[in-house]
Amino acid sequence: MSQYKRIFIIGHSGAGKGILAKAVAEKLGWQFLDADFSLAPSIGRSMSEIIGDQGEKAFHHCLSEILSHQLSKENIVVTTDDSIVCNEKCRQLLSSEFTVNLKVSTAVQLERMSHNRPLLPLADYAAFLDRLHHERDALYEQVASFSVNSDLATPDNNGLEEHVLSIVKAIGK
Repeated sequence: MSQYKRIFIIGHSGAGKGILAKAVAEKLGWQFLDADFSLAPSIGRSMSEIIGDQGEKAFHHCLSEILSHQLSKENIVVTTDDSIVCNEKCRQLLSSEFTVNLKVSTAVQLERMSHNRPLLPLADYAAFLDRLHHERDALYEQVASFSVNSDLATPDNNGLEEHVLSIVKAIGK
């Protein structure tokens, strides 16, 4: 029997956290939760109230509240905001759980996010994403129990299924 009762999927925007988390949850018969949007109301505040005039500090505090709330649940696969590792309390909480770091390169991020084209010129947006990689990649690795690379995984090439099976195997199911 697996000791793990929760799986958290972390990584950059465009990595495919939601797709992977849904597929893992389905494979395990667990519940999928999106901590980016669906859980904010569970703590009684809208995103505008969370961000408010306290800005980033309040936002990260809210992320830690959302994450803490999930620790009372079992048999869940949770996607997180890509900035969740920027908060020390969140890193501590994630380090105590089965956390999957879904890696992605800047080039693949740009390709996957092209339908939501940023207002910045593409070169500036690539530089912005590179900066986020520089700031966050080591933090993702620090808290991760397991890592997979999403660059080559798509639903069309069985890469997604391989990642799902590797995660299920890693948790002992």
